[in-house]
Amino acid sequence: MALKEEHQVFNHSPRKHILLITNHGCHAPAVRVTVDTGGQNIYINHLSRALIRSGYKITIINRGGFPHPVTGEKQAGITYYHQVWGETGAYCRIIYLEDGIDQFIPKEKLTVNNLEKEKDFFFEVAPEIKFNLEDIYFISSHYWDGGILGILLTEEMKRKGISVPAHVWTPHSLGILKKERYRDAPRETIESFRFPYRIAQEEKCIAQTDGVVSTSREIGKTLKKYKSQPKHIFWLPPAVDTELFYPREVDQCPLGIEVLKETLGRTKEETYQLVQERVVFLEISRTAKTKQKELVLTAFSQIKNREQALLIMNIDPNSPLHPEIMKTYENLPYSDNIVLIDRFLAEEEVVELFSLADVFVTASQMEGWGMAVQEGAASRCAIISSPYVPFVTEVLKEKAIVVENNSPASYREKIDLLIEQPQLREELAEAAYQMLTTKYSWLNLSQEFILEMKRANLID
Repeated sequence: MALKEEHQVFNHSPRKHILLITNHGCHAPAVRVTVDTGGQNIYINHLSRALIRSGYKITIINRGGFPHPVTGEKQAGITYYHQVWGETGAYCRIIYLEDGIDQFIPKEKLTVNNLEKEKDFFFEVAPEIKFNLEDIYFISSHYWDGGILGILLTEEMKRKGISVPAHVWTPHSLGILKKERYRDAPRETIESFRFPYRIAQEEKCIAQTDGVVSTSREIGKTLKKYKSQPKHIFWLPPAVDTELFYPREVDQCPLGIEVLKETLGRTKEETYQLVQERVVFLEISRTAKTKQKELVLTAFSQIKNREQALLIMNIDPNSPLHPEIMKTYENLPYSDNIVLIDRFLAEEEVVELFSLADVFVTASQMEGWGMAVQEGAASRCAIISSPYVPFVTEVLKEKAIVVENNSPASYREKIDLLIEQPQLREELAEAAYQMLTTKYSWLNLSQEFILEMKRANLID
C-alpha cells in the first residue's frame, strides 16, 4: 500500500482519532532501545495497539529530522504501522516533527524553542495529508516535553479558530520525585538533570491540561507536592500485551534459543539442555546507570549455587556505560553462569527470552512503574526486585521478593534462596502471573481509561 493510499484509508475511516505525543527518544513501529529511548516509547506503542483493537485510529508525533543514534537512519516523514505490526488497515501512524536541528538531543537538553519549531512544522504538514484537526477525539501527551508541545498545539488551534479537544498529560516520572531520589548523587549528575527547569515545565503541564494520567501510586502522591493541582487524575499504569508475553515451553522459543546459542558459542542441543537443567534468571532493561546492571552481575558471580543457575542480561553496545559494564564482567571472579548479550534485541527475541526465564531480577533505583517486571510476571517468572519498582510494592507485594538493601550480597542471598527453594519459586511465579493476567492487560486498562475520561465529561 503506497503512502498516499495509506493516508486515504486513514482519513476516510470513521474511527475516532486520538493524537498521542511522545516527543523525545526515537519512536518507531518497532522501538529500538537507546540510552534515551525506553519504557515511555514502548508504553506508547502498546497503548496504541490496544486502542486500535478497541476501534480507534492513532496519530503519534515525535521529534525527528535527525539520524537515529544507533542505526543512522533519518527519523523523518510519516510511517504507518500496519506493515510492521501485521494489523489490518492503516490505522496507526507516526509523524516526525522537525525543528531544524539535524542531531539527536537527549530529553534533559530539549528546550521550549525546539518545541515551538516542532509545533510550526506540525501545522505545515497537517494540511498536506488532509489531517482534520477538528476530528481529534482527544490528545494524550507524555513526559514534560510532550505535555508542553501539546499545550503549544492547542493554543495554536485556538488562535486558528479550531475546536480544541481534551488534552491529558502522562508524566511517566516527575522532576520532584527524581530530584528526591538523586539527592545524594554527585553535583554534576544532579545539575545535568536540570531539575528547576523541568519542574517549572511540569507545573505548566499540570495547570494547562484537562487532566493528568498517573502511571503509579507514587506519581499520584508526588503530584500533590506541586503548586498547581490536576483538574482530573486518571489511572493508566503500563500494562502488558498478553498476546505477546505469555508462558511458552522451551521448544516454542526458537529465537530465544538462537540468541543464547550464538552468544554462548554452543550447539542448539547444548543450549536446550543448559536452559532445561538450570534455573534461568533474566535481567533485561535499558543500559542506564539507574538499572544497576553491574550490581546484578556482581551478585550473580558470588552465588553459592553457581552450577545450578544461569543469568541472561542484555547491554547496549552503543551505551556510554558499555565499557564500564564489560570491565566489571571481565573482572568477575566467576562468570561461566552468565550470558551477556551485547547487541540489539528485537521484540520477538525478547518475548521468548522472558519465556525461557524462571526468575526476573531487577536492581533498578528509578522506575515509573516497572514494565519489564510486568512482562516477567506475564511470562510466569518469579520476581526479585529493588524497593523502587511501584508495580512490585503497590501490586505484587508479598507475591515478589523485595531486596531492601542495595548491595550485591543482599541480591546474592535472594537469588540463592530461589534456586534452593523451587516450591517458593513456583508459588511466586504463579501468584504474579495470576495478578498480571487478570488485571493488568493493555486491553483492559486502556478501555477503563477511556471510560474514566467519559465519566469526567472530557470525551463523549
